[in-house]
Amino acid sequence: MVASIALPLLLATSLLPSALAASVPTRRAPGRDNVCIVPSSGNGDQDDTPAFQDVVQRCNKDSVVQFEAGKNYNIFTPLSATGLDNVEIQLFGNLHLPQNISYVQEIVNTTSVYGTLVQGIWFNFEGQNIDIVGSTNATEGWIHSYGQAWWDANNSTGLPNRPHLMTFNATRGSIRNLKLRKPIAWGVNLLGNDITVIDPFIDAFSNSSAFPFNTDGFDIHANNVLIEGATIRNGDDSVAVQAGTSNVLVRRSTFIDGHGCSIGSLGQNQALYARVDNITFDDITMVNSLYGARFKSWVGGQGLASNITWSNFKVDNVTFPAYVTQTYVNQGGKDTQNGNGLVNGRANNASVIMDTFKWVNWTGTSNSYTPGDGSCKSDPCWYDADVPAADGTQAAILLCANSTTCNNFEFRDFQVIPQKEVLPTVLCNNVQNSTTLGLLCVNGTFVQV
Repeated sequence: MVASIALPLLLATSLLPSALAASVPTRRAPGRDNVCIVPSSGNGDQDDTPAFQDVVQRCNKDSVVQFEAGKNYNIFTPLSATGLDNVEIQLFGNLHLPQNISYVQEIVNTTSVYGTLVQGIWFNFEGQNIDIVGSTNATEGWIHSYGQAWWDANNSTGLPNRPHLMTFNATRGSIRNLKLRKPIAWGVNLLGNDITVIDPFIDAFSNSSAFPFNTDGFDIHANNVLIEGATIRNGDDSVAVQAGTSNVLVRRSTFIDGHGCSIGSLGQNQALYARVDNITFDDITMVNSLYGARFKSWVGGQGLASNITWSNFKVDNVTFPAYVTQTYVNQGGKDTQNGNGLVNGRANNASVIMDTFKWVNWTGTSNSYTPGDGSCKSDPCWYDADVPAADGTQAAILLCANSTTCNNFEFRDFQVIPQKEVLPTVLCNNVQNSTTLGLLCVNGTFVQV
């Protein structure tokens, strides 16, 4: 029997106006009577981005902008549409990024394209009442990024000057049936308020031994967000909730091979107060993932993460099902990174506080035969550095900075067992046992109370 959960009132009420019953209109919104077709050059060498820029300048309000079904489009330079108002972008054709790595790296270093700052973003959509609609045809509506060549040419943790694929910065917006194939690195960055994402499909599967570094699915820096029906196979966070985010529901989704449903990282810039609240991941299936539910904040950061729930999870072959660390450090060196590329010493005089965290109704298996993934390029491996005692039997790892930084934790109906025929275990640091915690937080056998 699936346990029911009570969503935070603010989350439930804030989502209702634009995401009632997780619906996205199949017809154009009222007032979008102006249909503008983006012409395709039909030429393998010609850039179709200028054609889009020309169309969107004329059709940036009360319009539909359509990439036609059956057509291929070369998006050889970054595409940007800002100041949109009541516009639907229809991705019915197939869109192709350039396949020359050095060419893309040079573009990423460009200061502006068509008067808009690039900053490493290949698709940029900004405005209000924006809908991006993909094709329901399995062979059309794809954004092809050709990331495999980048992964194969990898130096260890990702080639430099890789583009972020897409930023969607909207007030009242939706994305439906978005399909991404082999994104080079980071996928979709959500900013703004009142955003609904339905049935996205992201395929960052590597068909060689090369690892698809930093292929995040969705990074969220927005308020009042619903993601539903996602299928993501990648090499980093499936969904990562970042500082400044509140009222997020991710539900009924399947995540494969990635780094799970993450909060953070938070507190990278010690001068800024990181705040995240009212986040729920519900009815999630995790397969072959490094992490299931993950919280990570930087050593010495400051802020508050509150009212976070991971409920109704089914996990299969997941190395770290439930994982908390408040002492996250730069994986690339002994120092930690302060932001804007600056690396220096970092005072460990604060922590991002965690308050009211729940892990409810979990079933499945932890990866106890071949724990980890192909992202390990150091010794010790970056994901083993904080937990040298981890052996693939841990159902939960809770590493809190001190005895006051983790409050009101609750584990309920949490049944994740190792693939080996042994009892599940737990690793705990500075977590206070209480009647609501739901487990005996002492290093050793995982015991529910």
